[in-house]
Amino acid sequence: MKRITTTIGILTCLLTLNSCKKVLDTLPTDRISPDIIWSSKANAETFIFSTYGIMSSYQSGPGSDTYTTNILAQEGTANGANPVFGETLTNRSDFGTFNNWAAVRRCNVIIKNVGESAGISDADKKPLIAEAKFLRAMSYYNVARSVGRIVWIDKVLNENDEFKLPTTANPTESYNYIIKDLEDAVADLPTTKISGRTNKYVAAAFLTEVCLQALAYKNYPAAPNVAVNDPLLDKVISNAQLVIAGGYVLETDYEGMFNEVKSTSPEIIYAVYRKAINTTVQNTPMQNAMPNITADKINKFQGSPLFTKSVPFECWPENFPAQNLTDEYLTVDKSDPGKALPWNQTSQYLNAVDETANVIAPFTRLGFPHDKVAKLNDENLLKMGRIKAGSAETFWTLTNENRDARWKASIISDSTRFYGELFTTGLRGNAGRFLGVINGGDYAFTLSNMYWRKGIYTNVSPSYLNSVSTDYHFVCMRLGRVYLNLAEAYLLKGDLANALTNFNKTRTLHGQLPASNAGNLTEAWKDYKRERRVELTEENDHYYSLLRWGRFGGDANEGIAPGGTIPELTEPIRVMDISKDRKSFSIVTGPFRNIYNDRKFQPGRRYLFPIPQGFIDNNSQFAPQNPNW
Repeated sequence: MKRITTTIGILTCLLTLNSCKKVLDTLPTDRISPDIIWSSKANAETFIFSTYGIMSSYQSGPGSDTYTTNILAQEGTANGANPVFGETLTNRSDFGTFNNWAAVRRCNVIIKNVGESAGISDADKKPLIAEAKFLRAMSYYNVARSVGRIVWIDKVLNENDEFKLPTTANPTESYNYIIKDLEDAVADLPTTKISGRTNKYVAAAFLTEVCLQALAYKNYPAAPNVAVNDPLLDKVISNAQLVIAGGYVLETDYEGMFNEVKSTSPEIIYAVYRKAINTTVQNTPMQNAMPNITADKINKFQGSPLFTKSVPFECWPENFPAQNLTDEYLTVDKSDPGKALPWNQTSQYLNAVDETANVIAPFTRLGFPHDKVAKLNDENLLKMGRIKAGSAETFWTLTNENRDARWKASIISDSTRFYGELFTTGLRGNAGRFLGVINGGDYAFTLSNMYWRKGIYTNVSPSYLNSVSTDYHFVCMRLGRVYLNLAEAYLLKGDLANALTNFNKTRTLHGQLPASNAGNLTEAWKDYKRERRVELTEENDHYYSLLRWGRFGGDANEGIAPGGTIPELTEPIRVMDISKDRKSFSIVTGPFRNIYNDRKFQPGRRYLFPIPQGFIDNNSQFAPQNPNW
């Protein structure tokens, strides 16, 4: 498979083109004449490649999931998310990336100049213009899914044009423009697969998701009134089928897709690739996922074991998996292997755990008992328990054995071995949350007793230090996601059989779980939502999916009317603690250094961010403001 590296903001490659050598010898070194750029396909492509920074809005990593209960964050990551889920935004807040003028202008420059070029053949013009339309659509989609309305510009503006342009009237008008651009891209892009560059299938894959979002925001702020024969659903299905027939294959190595092992997996439809020559750990999600732990910090709490390397992890962790998410990773029931249940509802759990046992002990730095857990004064206890005498189970076996295979591929939890080190995140372990308390509120440790494994390269050397160079890729779209989009379209059509067929693709292969055999649409929606949450965690999906399902309402949102509250966005974050002997546990909620126990959702306005009021003040054609902002 061919491969390009996306470099943001820099016009690259021209220096390697023989046709440009003489020109570059005579022209100023800080600029290249437009006549040269648009004189040939090869030169035009250098400008197009440097426009792909648009796609950074769709890359894997915490992204918008920080607004959800998938993630427990701290420091800068938490500070960015708190105003959203705490409902402290005002209409002056800019959370919708409304200002995308420069990106759109670049796309329009490509369309205009390629079309007018005398040096580019008509056969080459078509796919290059289609590529620009794809990028323009993706720039606008990032605005539309956040703000709803866009300022549609489809030409290169000059100094004589009117710059005070209006926004679209509503989200439907916005999505109509975006869908038209993507359909044009699907029609005219080649099928050639080059990693880091769009093609017919990339455009079709994103179109499946755009159509679902467009359907959810029909009639906004009124309910969307989804009809089973809505043309948008047919577009989802036809484009998903196009992608599925395009030669992509579901990957058996789920973990490898997100590290160096399978970075160009045949499941990946589009990813952003960075090279070690200009990328370090601090430029990747690894910087805010891995801890910063020394032997001294572990010894202060009589923790164990010490790491083999003196300091294998020297990062600044801000982003951790929340128990709310990890409870969604199902476990196969030992008594009935045809069932996959939450880990604390299996027969093995029910037979082994006494939830009446009091296992909480006053927290102390030294001498903390091996069979107890602790809680902080500002935390609320939800549940606790102890393994019954005579049972061979531990909380390690109950949370690891027979579990969804994506659990170990995505999460570093207690007693996980990673990078040659054994992580112990229970009380008196070497990487748990109470080490932060002991070390004076040190931000070097997890807040949830878990770390991310998904998206963490395993060949970083000599250690995870911010300045260490590394390749990295951000997954933006893959076949598993297309199958899930297709399943959602069938659910909205009321086609239970086809919905199950498609979301069971990832559940059975990536999760290694028994297939869902949901007997009705209510059960199927429940299984589908869990599957999408687990399959696409850390892929910048969950927040916008929750908004979409809230707009659909009914089975898509726990029976609540369309446009109502979204329970998943108001529940408090949970954290699980495990004793040193792994036979006691507790689950608590709390502020966890932030406002993570204070989640609000105002349905009248939260489905869209505001148009920043400053824009409306400067251009009255941007009005009216989004409802209730």
